Amino acid sequence: MRRFAAVWAMALSVALPASAGVVFTPHVSEYAKPPRGTYLDTTYIYSSIDRIWDADGNKVALGNTAIPPGESINAQLLLARYLWVGNLFEDTSLPFVSKHDQVFRIIGTAGRQHGTGAINDLSRQFGLTTSASGIGDVFVLAGIYGDEHHWGPLHANALYTITAKLPVGSYQRDSLLNIGTRYWTVIPQVSHHQDWFGKLSIDSTAALQLNGRNSAPAYGGLTPTRPGHLLNLETNLAWKLDEHWYAEAGFTYTRSLTDNRYDDVTLNLADQPVPPSTACNTLLVPAAQCTLLDAFYLAPVPGRYRDRGVSNALVTAGFSYIYRASTVISLRAALPIAGRGSQITVPYYVCPQSPCNADTEVASARQSARLTGVQEAAAITASPFFELRLVFLLFAP
Repeated sequence: MRRFAAVWAMALSVALPASAGVVFTPHVSEYAKPPRGTYLDTTYIYSSIDRIWDADGNKVALGNTAIPPGESINAQLLLARYLWVGNLFEDTSLPFVSKHDQVFRIIGTAGRQHGTGAINDLSRQFGLTTSASGIGDVFVLAGIYGDEHHWGPLHANALYTITAKLPVGSYQRDSLLNIGTRYWTVIPQVSHHQDWFGKLSIDSTAALQLNGRNSAPAYGGLTPTRPGHLLNLETNLAWKLDEHWYAEAGFTYTRSLTDNRYDDVTLNLADQPVPPSTACNTLLVPAAQCTLLDAFYLAPVPGRYRDRGVSNALVTAGFSYIYRASTVISLRAALPIAGRGSQITVPYYVCPQSPCNADTEVASARQSARLTGVQEAAAITASPFFELRLVFLLFAP
């Protein structure tokens, strides 16, 4: 069995909607200091995912050859954001904070993700499920604006924030797709805004995503138990076409600073023993081996496995309409241009009887499978996604 050609080759990057790289992707004047007040922000994200990046940086179809062409995973995410800008310390003598406005933001998420027929059928072969829907994790952000600078045609300011991701979202251990993540994340972030001649707006950010441990990995252990830490670099350029309309273009780059680690891989076929026809066709056991026994029992060898980290690069383009600085409507598309997903090589016992383990395996018959990690920390989508955003100034002092 050189490799399984099935579910682990298909993976939804729930990172598509849920990671810092998308939740905090800047829009026009995202990090400019806005008027004090309370803002509401709603974003809808949609993608039909039929391709992902493998560990070698190749764009591959979901499921490789085990799924017919045209199958996909459909993902929808809704972000609801509350934003407050003001100064809690204005009447104090505290240094720096008394003279600089603060920002506080809460982001709630909800989503629905489901695979088409052949993807669902393939998950069932492993006794697992595919679809997910419900409330996602909650992000809480606090920060402070830096000094505003005016040099001729250039207006600029910085923003310093820290975000905590609370893992309260819907999560099922037997599902390929999940809205929640089941691990904490802390994200220190430095952002900068520039405005040139009142026409060109540049918003850039660098964020360090520090992930906690996942003690309950999903989908047969193919979500990392110790997700790697990530670096997110993003920039967005917006050109003012007239009083209301802006054209935007941006770039996002994400890469691992540490590898993903998998300490509890249990993925296995539900119906065993495995007949020779399944071993030959579904599991790609070499013909010379799959005819040696009437049936196989399979089991992953316990161990700690790690990948080479993940990366993702994408470009964005869209338009924004601004009405009286109190309402913003944005439409944007994102296109992945490069990436690397998470894959690990896991050896499997091959046994003539059950239970299948080191004591009952066939000597020299142990085979390896290249498994693809799934969900937010491991799978990197190679399919475009689309975003619709509405920002509204609810209250101004």
